[in-house]
Amino acid sequence: MNKVKDITAAEILGNPDYLAISYGGYRQKSRDIQPTIPELKEDMKILAAMGVKILRTYNVQLQQAPNILKAISELKKEDPNFEMYVMLGAWIDCHNAWTGLEPNHEVESKYNEAEIERAVVLAKKHPDIVKIIAVGNEAMVTWATSYFVRPNVILKWVNHLQN
Repeated sequence: MNKVKDITAAEILGNPDYLAISYGGYRQKSRDIQPTIPELKEDMKILAAMGVKILRTYNVQLQQAPNILKAISELKKEDPNFEMYVMLGAWIDCHNAWTGLEPNHEVESKYNEAEIERAVVLAKKHPDIVKIIAVGNEAMVTWATSYFVRPNVILKWVNHLQN
């Protein structure tokens, strides 16, 4: 029986009892080598011991985010008092981002819809863990010259998720 109460995003955001960290569990120099479930569980235990209860991820394109959710699920099964939540990042790009072609910051990438859909699927699969979907990490900062988008793109996806 899980002793951790079902908590909402409104209860954890800005709450000093819920420390958060931006997290990437990579142990190699390349994202081509994804962290394993045991490695992620090891990290979750360390972070929990430090008082961290919220992880912020960057995207759902790679296996790391689903694996983090699986690792936390397993830890919660092993220990009903284990408490960890995720702010799931959905990466948003402009047209031609990361291609070598001229980025068009006025038009979004055709891949954004699939990124949002992956985030929704994961959030629905793990509602006890995913409490927030963060749309467009770093997507509106103009120093991100290869991929930034205009605010209307982010707003489109935020409205989509809220609906």
